[in-house]
Amino acid sequence: MDSRPRIAVTTGALRVPPTYFVLQHAALLADSYEFEVFARVADIRDDSQGVPIYDATRVGGSFGRRSRASLLFGGAQTRAISRFEPALVHQHFGTWSEPAIVAARRAEVPMITTLHGYDVFAGLGAAAEPRSWPRRLGDNTRARSTQAAYAMSSRLLAASRYLADRSVEGGADAGKLRVHYQGVDTDYFRPEPVPQSGEPGIVFVGALTELKGPGDLVRASLSLAPRLPHRLVLVGEGHLRPELERATAGSPHVTFAGRLARDEVREVMRGAHALVLPTQLSEGRREAAGLVLLEAQALGVPVVTYASGGAPEMLRDGVTGLVVGERDIAALTDAIRQLLELPSAEYRRMSVQARDFVVRERSLAASAAELDTHYRELIG
Repeated sequence: MDSRPRIAVTTGALRVPPTYFVLQHAALLADSYEFEVFARVADIRDDSQGVPIYDATRVGGSFGRRSRASLLFGGAQTRAISRFEPALVHQHFGTWSEPAIVAARRAEVPMITTLHGYDVFAGLGAAAEPRSWPRRLGDNTRARSTQAAYAMSSRLLAASRYLADRSVEGGADAGKLRVHYQGVDTDYFRPEPVPQSGEPGIVFVGALTELKGPGDLVRASLSLAPRLPHRLVLVGEGHLRPELERATAGSPHVTFAGRLARDEVREVMRGAHALVLPTQLSEGRREAAGLVLLEAQALGVPVVTYASGGAPEMLRDGVTGLVVGERDIAALTDAIRQLLELPSAEYRRMSVQARDFVVRERSLAASAAELDTHYRELIG
């Protein structure tokens, strides 16, 4: 008989890629616990983590269609969690947490909720522009769900100190809160020699939206290109792409790579001189953490970011990369210039320090060990 305590990892919508973090800690801790993931709706295109996944919305059709239908399947998710007989329920995102709450309450077991960002902001009502009534209704529903998770959870884990502070503003009990940096897989994100030819590359990885700030990076790159030749590669899709393509028309140093597979993103970052994430305030929210900053540093690539949200917590300013004032495009331009002009020996030092920082302080292995401590304390 398996004597490992059972942990039900629960969430609303689960897509892999990109949402590997829901599975990775379970895969690393599988020797100590028996895990199963319970999603309201799932789209799993990479099952390499080897964690069993229950999809409550087991009907045909596209992910979008099944997501809409998933509102009707909360009861099925609850029953599946209960049949698993967990010793602890670990919910990812405060939103859509009702099935986990009901199952944990019925089983009289502790519940942990990891807060990732939009769940916290949903309850703050900080949107910058008026909302249509369907969006207001959605915000209110997500806010109620997050508040219920705050109340039910024995422990709340925030992905950054910034997010922890914001959740307290939204009503979370500070006594329950711990900062739990998600960490990245430093074996997967490992530096390897990449043949360097031509101009140094600056890379952006993320959604082409106002929150991620690609427009500021494009402006900085266009101003630098005549005096400091370089390549700019933007990886990702989003509604700003047409606008950015118009702004860079006639600038052959800019490439729009679109959406890439995980391995392809890693290879693009490996060949970069720097990764830049000018994330900024948008619609009342900021970046909760910015895992791509850690991924780049784990590859030995220095980073540049704005002092916005939890992003500055993902590097050591002046040691593994540079942090500049939010929406200060002149400072952003100067930071990129500094990295492009950095002497080879100093650049190599920063590259090594970037990798060391992630391995020591932001690795997936360290994050899993910390999560193991939380589990043991609550399960007893």
